Amino acid sequence: MAQLEAGGFSLDAVARSGQVFTWRQLDEGRWLVASGARRCVLSQESSTLEVSRVSGGDPDESELSYWRRYLALDEDYDGILDKLELPDGARETNSGLRVLAQDWWDAAVSFVVSQNSNIPRIQRTVWTLMDAGDGCIPSPEGLLELFGREGFAEGLRLGYRRPYLEALAERALGWHPTCLDRPGMSLDETMAELEETPGIGPKVASCICLFGLGYLNAVPRDTWIKRAERETGMSWDEQYGGIQQQYVFAWYREGAGRHERGA
Repeated sequence: MAQLEAGGFSLDAVARSGQVFTWRQLDEGRWLVASGARRCVLSQESSTLEVSRVSGGDPDESELSYWRRYLALDEDYDGILDKLELPDGARETNSGLRVLAQDWWDAAVSFVVSQNSNIPRIQRTVWTLMDAGDGCIPSPEGLLELFGREGFAEGLRLGYRRPYLEALAERALGWHPTCLDRPGMSLDETMAELEETPGIGPKVASCICLFGLGYLNAVPRDTWIKRAERETGMSWDEQYGGIQQQYVFAWYREGAGRHERGA
């Protein structure tokens, strides 16, 4: 089992943050993690992450480098958070939360599925797709093949999301976001390109940009974020608004949970 230094990182905070749906908890403290065609098992002991291959054994240096980038372990989050406007207590309550560098296709499929849904239902749908894709989200070709099996497609119960997911897969057969080949493309340009796909509006496009394409200035605006804007007059950092959004989102959602529990 290989180890990664993970000071200031919390596997639990990331797992409960609502930004990723390709993780599955194996048992207390252990997670099966998929990203693109890669998979590993992660667990954490204090400031050390333990990384192992799904089939057992230690990952090689290339794999460890991939997971280090995926988990944003080299980002100076203390320095970033020091610059950001956050509600009192948001940073402390969500200590160790980071924005993952997910595979763009994983993020695109997950957030098209996520529209007007809840986290348990999104996870069930994504995991069903992953089970059919040998543990990873199927490729565009694989996804279209699965939708060709009517029983399988009906079992997903996607409703109006089904044609959106099919449209995304059909487009992705011969396309991927231009920013992957052209670094420096603006967030607005990439958002506009993504929104050319039926079913991808500003909210889903911003999620794909933030979680799958590395635009840390993208700010997905859901119910919690709109509430924060109304109640606090929150303004978003031009460089790291997406990280700021994650802390605000987690703070508001956790606050609602505390209220429901009568805490």
